[in-house]
Amino acid sequence: MKEKLSTSAFPSAQLADKIGMLAADFQRRFADFEAQKSRLELLGNPFAVDVESSPPNLQMELIDLQCNDALRAKYAAVGAAEFARFLPDTMPQLGIQAAQTLSMFGSTYLCEQLFSLMNLNKTSHRSRLTAEHLHSILRISSAQSLTPNIDELVEKMGHHQVSPSTSNK
Repeated sequence: MKEKLSTSAFPSAQLADKIGMLAADFQRRFADFEAQKSRLELLGNPFAVDVESSPPNLQMELIDLQCNDALRAKYAAVGAAEFARFLPDTMPQLGIQAAQTLSMFGSTYLCEQLFSLMNLNKTSHRSRLTAEHLHSILRISSAQSLTPNIDELVEKMGHHQVSPSTSNK
Protein backbone atom coordinates (compact mmCIF):
# COMPACT_ATOMS: atom_id res chain seq x y z
CA MET A 1 0.00 0.00 0.00
CA LYS A 2 2.76 2.41 0.94
CA GLU A 3 4.47 2.04 -2.45
CA LYS A 4 1.21 2.61 -4.36
CA LEU A 5 0.19 5.72 -2.42
CA SER A 6 2.00 8.97 -1.94
CA THR A 7 3.27 9.90 1.52
CA SER A 8 0.60 12.59 1.81
CA ALA A 9 -2.20 10.05 1.31
CA PHE A 10 -0.58 7.50 3.62
CA PRO A 11 1.50 9.31 6.25
CA SER A 12 3.09 6.24 7.86
CA ALA A 13 5.06 8.21 10.46
CA GLN A 14 1.92 10.00 11.64
CA LEU A 15 -0.02 6.72 11.77
CA ALA A 16 2.80 5.07 13.72
CA ASP A 17 2.64 7.91 16.25
CA LYS A 18 -1.13 7.50 16.59
CA ILE A 19 -0.83 3.73 17.06
CA GLY A 20 1.92 4.27 19.63
CA MET A 21 -0.29 6.70 21.57
CA LEU A 22 -3.17 4.23 21.36
CA ALA A 23 -0.99 1.39 22.69
CA ALA A 24 0.22 3.59 25.56
CA ASP A 25 -3.38 4.55 26.37
CA PHE A 26 -4.41 0.88 26.44
CA GLN A 27 -1.46 0.09 28.69
CA ARG A 28 -2.46 2.87 31.09
CA ARG A 29 -6.17 2.02 31.13
CA PHE A 30 -5.71 -1.70 31.60
CA ALA A 31 -2.76 -1.62 34.02
CA ASP A 32 -5.13 -2.64 36.81
CA PHE A 33 -5.88 -5.91 35.03
CA GLU A 34 -2.22 -6.93 35.23
CA ALA A 35 -2.29 -6.29 38.97
CA GLN A 36 -5.48 -8.35 39.25
CA LYS A 37 -4.24 -11.19 37.02
CA SER A 38 -4.07 -13.80 39.80
CA ARG A 39 -7.59 -12.92 40.98
CA LEU A 40 -8.94 -13.20 37.44
CA GLU A 41 -7.23 -16.54 36.93
CA LEU A 42 -8.69 -17.79 40.20
CA LEU A 43 -12.18 -16.78 39.09
CA GLY A 44 -11.63 -18.05 35.54
CA ASN A 45 -10.78 -21.59 36.61
CA PRO A 46 -10.12 -22.28 40.30
CA PHE A 47 -9.42 -25.93 39.47
CA ALA A 48 -6.37 -25.03 37.35
CA VAL A 49 -4.79 -22.55 39.80
CA ASP A 50 -1.46 -23.51 41.36
CA VAL A 51 -2.22 -23.80 45.08
CA GLU A 52 1.35 -23.04 46.19
CA SER A 53 1.46 -19.71 44.34
CA SER A 54 -1.94 -18.58 45.61
CA PRO A 55 -2.40 -16.42 48.73
CA PRO A 56 -1.95 -18.35 52.01
CA ASN A 57 -5.49 -17.62 53.21
CA LEU A 58 -6.89 -19.41 50.12
CA GLN A 59 -4.59 -22.41 49.92
CA MET A 60 -6.52 -24.83 52.17
CA GLU A 61 -9.83 -23.93 50.57
CA LEU A 62 -8.34 -24.36 47.10
CA ILE A 63 -7.05 -27.82 48.01
CA ASP A 64 -10.51 -28.82 49.25
CA LEU A 65 -12.13 -27.34 46.15
CA GLN A 66 -9.78 -29.01 43.68
CA CYS A 67 -10.32 -32.40 45.36
CA ASN A 68 -14.12 -32.12 45.27
CA ASP A 69 -15.51 -33.86 42.16
CA ALA A 70 -19.07 -32.65 42.80
CA LEU A 71 -17.94 -29.01 42.77
CA ARG A 72 -15.82 -29.66 39.67
CA ALA A 73 -18.92 -31.00 37.89
CA LYS A 74 -20.97 -28.00 39.07
CA TYR A 75 -18.30 -25.64 37.74
CA ALA A 76 -18.40 -27.38 34.37
CA ALA A 77 -22.20 -27.12 34.33
CA VAL A 78 -22.70 -23.48 35.36
CA GLY A 79 -19.49 -21.72 34.30
CA ALA A 80 -17.10 -19.35 36.04
CA ALA A 81 -19.40 -16.37 36.64
CA GLU A 82 -22.17 -18.42 38.28
CA PHE A 83 -19.96 -20.89 40.14
CA ALA A 84 -19.27 -18.60 43.12
CA ARG A 85 -22.90 -18.93 44.20
CA PHE A 86 -22.42 -22.67 44.68
CA LEU A 87 -19.36 -22.48 46.91
CA PRO A 88 -20.13 -24.13 50.26
CA ASP A 89 -20.01 -22.22 53.55
CA THR A 90 -16.82 -24.11 54.40
CA MET A 91 -15.00 -22.01 51.76
CA PRO A 92 -15.68 -18.41 52.83
CA GLN A 93 -12.39 -16.95 51.59
CA LEU A 94 -12.97 -18.22 48.06
CA GLY A 95 -16.49 -16.78 48.14
CA ILE A 96 -15.18 -13.38 49.25
CA GLN A 97 -12.48 -13.45 46.57
CA ALA A 98 -15.02 -14.31 43.85
CA ALA A 99 -17.46 -11.61 45.02
CA GLN A 100 -14.75 -8.95 45.03
CA THR A 101 -13.61 -9.90 41.54
CA LEU A 102 -17.10 -10.10 40.07
CA SER A 103 -18.07 -6.75 41.58
CA MET A 104 -15.46 -5.03 39.40
CA PHE A 105 -17.43 -5.98 36.30
CA GLY A 106 -20.94 -5.50 37.60
CA SER A 107 -20.47 -1.83 38.40
CA THR A 108 -18.89 -1.16 35.01
CA TYR A 109 -21.74 -2.97 33.27
CA LEU A 110 -24.34 -0.98 35.23
CA CYS A 111 -22.67 2.32 34.32
CA GLU A 112 -22.58 1.37 30.63
CA GLN A 113 -26.19 0.22 30.76
CA LEU A 114 -27.39 3.46 32.36
CA PHE A 115 -25.38 5.58 29.93
CA SER A 116 -26.95 3.74 26.98
CA LEU A 117 -30.40 4.16 28.48
CA MET A 118 -29.81 7.90 28.92
CA ASN A 119 -28.74 8.21 25.29
CA LEU A 120 -31.85 6.35 24.14
CA ASN A 121 -34.15 8.60 26.14
CA LYS A 122 -32.45 11.94 25.56
CA THR A 123 -33.10 12.43 21.86
CA SER A 124 -34.22 15.42 19.81
CA HIS A 125 -37.69 13.83 19.56
CA ARG A 126 -38.06 13.94 23.34
CA SER A 127 -37.08 17.55 23.91
CA ARG A 128 -39.59 18.14 26.72
CA LEU A 129 -37.83 15.80 29.13
CA THR A 130 -36.55 17.66 32.16
CA ALA A 131 -33.68 16.65 34.43
CA GLU A 132 -36.31 15.37 36.88
CA HIS A 133 -37.85 13.15 34.18
CA LEU A 134 -34.46 11.72 33.26
CA HIS A 135 -33.62 11.14 36.92
CA SER A 136 -36.89 9.21 37.34
CA ILE A 137 -36.24 7.14 34.21
CA LEU A 138 -32.77 6.18 35.45
CA ARG A 139 -34.02 5.43 38.94
CA ILE A 140 -36.76 3.10 37.70
CA SER A 141 -34.57 1.33 35.17
CA SER A 142 -31.71 0.78 37.62
CA ALA A 143 -33.91 -0.67 40.36
CA GLN A 144 -33.19 -4.39 40.66
CA SER A 145 -36.61 -5.32 41.96
CA LEU A 146 -39.32 -2.74 41.95
CA THR A 147 -42.72 -3.77 43.26
CA PRO A 148 -45.57 -1.34 43.82
CA ASN A 149 -47.18 -1.04 47.24
CA ILE A 150 -50.78 -1.49 46.07
CA ASP A 151 -52.32 -0.91 49.50
CA GLU A 152 -50.56 2.44 49.86
CA LEU A 153 -51.54 3.50 46.35
CA VAL A 154 -55.19 2.57 46.92
CA GLU A 155 -55.19 4.48 50.21
CA LYS A 156 -53.78 7.59 48.53
CA MET A 157 -56.24 7.30 45.65
CA GLY A 158 -59.17 6.82 48.04
CA HIS A 159 -59.35 10.57 48.56
CA HIS A 160 -59.80 11.16 44.83
CA GLN A 161 -62.34 8.46 44.02
CA VAL A 162 -64.76 9.45 41.34
CA SER A 163 -68.25 8.04 41.53
CA PRO A 164 -69.96 6.88 38.36
CA SER A 165 -71.85 9.60 36.57
CA THR A 166 -75.60 9.40 36.73
CA SER A 167 -76.02 11.52 33.61
CA ASN A 168 -75.40 8.53 31.30
CA LYS A 169 -78.83 7.02 31.90
